[in-house]
Amino acid sequence: MIKYPMENLNRLLKAEFARFVVVGGISAVLEYSLYFVFKTVVDYLIANILAFALTNIVTYVLTKRYVFNTTNENKVQTATLFAICLMGALLVNQIVLWALVEFLAVDDKIAKAIAIAVTVIWNFFTRKHFVFKNRAVATQEAPTDFPSDKI
Repeated sequence: MIKYPMENLNRLLKAEFARFVVVGGISAVLEYSLYFVFKTVVDYLIANILAFALTNIVTYVLTKRYVFNTTNENKVQTATLFAICLMGALLVNQIVLWALVEFLAVDDKIAKAIAIAVTVIWNFFTRKHFVFKNRAVATQEAPTDFPSDKI
């Protein structure tokens, strides 16, 4: 019987990557939704750029506040590095979407989901190793073992 499920869940969510996945999940749902809204009025590649850009404004704020503790950094430098890595992420996202739709004839609903998944990997590593490098993690890493009396 689980006595303290929320406490154990909170411990798991303290891990940096887990927090990144939560923020990424929110961002992925937002980007995927916006893509289809914009696609009703513009070409799918333009819709992708618009959805990506708007979503990553939200993602920047959430990543900065929730995933990485960046309260004492040079905000201009961090925003600049974030923007540079984001341009790479947009390029990766566009190429994957375009290649899947145009060359492999994958439905754009599936192609967009794949493009988002590939971009998530790019984003984690570039943000961790370039944008927020040498900055404190927002909270301590989650312990790998839990006391048996609380499970």
